[in-house]
Amino acid sequence: MYHDVLIPTDGRESTERAIDEAIELAAETDATLHALYVINSAAIAPGIAFADLETIGRQAVDYVRERALEAGVDRVEECVTHGLRGKAILGYAADHDIDLIVMGRHRELDHLVRGSVSKQVAEEATAKVLIVD
Repeated sequence: MYHDVLIPTDGRESTERAIDEAIELAAETDATLHALYVINSAAIAPGIAFADLETIGRQAVDYVRERALEAGVDRVEECVTHGLRGKAILGYAADHDIDLIVMGRHRELDHLVRGSVSKQVAEEATAKVLIVD
């Protein structure tokens, strides 16, 4: 049913259920799981260096890889990139022929100010999008 499943992660606990769902779907359909971390350079806080964000991103996608391998998903692609989250997710999905994007929904005040990334992806993606609460 799915050949390529994308799980954008930000390393926060709120993405845990989305990670679980993406791994389960990849395992059931023998799909390649793509773990993506987007460094949002527009939202860098003072005192945080790009190198720190690269390390955080690498840890987040490595975590997804480890969980996937434990669940029997042996094809995992990892990517840490820079850009605006919504656009980067959509671009990665298009460039890698993603069939399904699995995303967590954040219920923080952030999305009221900047807009919801999951909503943007759901509205603009050509792939199917599953939003996990």
